[in-house]
Amino acid sequence: MAVILDENKALPVTWTTYGTWLPGDDRGFVSNRVTRVGTYERKRNALGELPYAGDERTRAIAQGQQKWTTTFLTSENAWCVAQSLCELANKRGWLIPRASIMRQHVHVVVIQCPDDGPAVRRVLKGVTQSDLCKHEGKQRRWWTHRGSNRYVKGAEAIEAAIKYVAEQEYKLAEVVAGKPYRCRKKRIIRKR
Repeated sequence: MAVILDENKALPVTWTTYGTWLPGDDRGFVSNRVTRVGTYERKRNALGELPYAGDERTRAIAQGQQKWTTTFLTSENAWCVAQSLCELANKRGWLIPRASIMRQHVHVVVIQCPDDGPAVRRVLKGVTQSDLCKHEGKQRRWWTHRGSNRYVKGAEAIEAAIKYVAEQEYKLAEVVAGKPYRCRKKRIIRKR
């Protein structure tokens, strides 16, 4: 497998925790959609193609097919993921300039990784899955089956991807220039 050594190419990778963004979700979705007659329309996931809008029938079917309980990360889980990402990148010679770990999803920007986005995503998810199970002392399903990975090219595009990941709200932990950090909880100030 060829390794991307081009500093003008990066791989932003995103995935969700298990059961938190099901097909049919009101936020939109790219999975197969159930039609009114019970057949399926193929997923929408081509560049420039709009996702499906929320669909209660599709969501209900997807929820009924869940084999595990819906998963939300805690601050400790997110810290474990951040550390795991840094360790796996160091072992493989990859660079992670930025990653954000939230309660329901993860964003990671990877540089100098193999030229195979789905394989990189599987490594990121697989290693963090294993480390989370070790951390919790039990087996459980942490991540959804798939995710997103599309290469970006050029300094501007890479900077935009890093900025997007850096500006995520409600981060529990993050990776900045290959180092893990815990995020402080935002205090809500209430007006009197």
